[in-house]
Amino acid sequence: MKICLACNQRFDQVTWTCPHCGQTPSLKEGYLAFAPELAQASEGFEAKFFAQLVEVEANNFWFRSRNRLIIWALQRYFPQARNFLEIGCGTGFVLSGIERAFPHLTVSGSEIFTKGLEFAAQRLTHAQLFQMDARQIPFDNEFEVAGAFDVLEHIQEDTTVLGEMYKTTFRGGELYSLFPNTLGYGVKMMNTVIMFAGIQRKN
Repeated sequence: MKICLACNQRFDQVTWTCPHCGQTPSLKEGYLAFAPELAQASEGFEAKFFAQLVEVEANNFWFRSRNRLIIWALQRYFPQARNFLEIGCGTGFVLSGIERAFPHLTVSGSEIFTKGLEFAAQRLTHAQLFQMDARQIPFDNEFEVAGAFDVLEHIQEDTTVLGEMYKTTFRGGELYSLFPNTLGYGVKMMNTVIMFAGIQRKN
């Protein structure tokens, strides 16, 4: 289900033109943009780093190991998933690994910076890419799996993002996230995950 960020109405159709208010998301650098005012600059990360990342990811032990862990988790716990959304897909390194491991999967990637999407588009073969603010995701009950990998720690409103991710997944779907435990950040986020798990059980 799509959400119009102008009038907050839900709708289910192929195009993004809202049937309630007529609003259509703009295009930024060729990508659907749901937060175009943040496409070039935002707090927590600098777009200039994407060019550096794309040079090192494929041969760096951390990025390669992280991909193996994510793919293992998906194969172990949700091998029959039909669609997947990555929040903060950056240069598309994670999504490219998922595309290869799960050719049947419909994959989507969101990134606040259009510069990251430019690199991701070069790596990916069939992913849907769009510019988006993770604090306001324009989907409701749309994806079976959503993930954010080394993203939440860059966002001040991290629990808001987790809530938005929870909203965007199907009932019975799954959320995947990786983040550092710097200064107890991991403990904080685990407590938040437990809170959302409690909400899910109540529903």
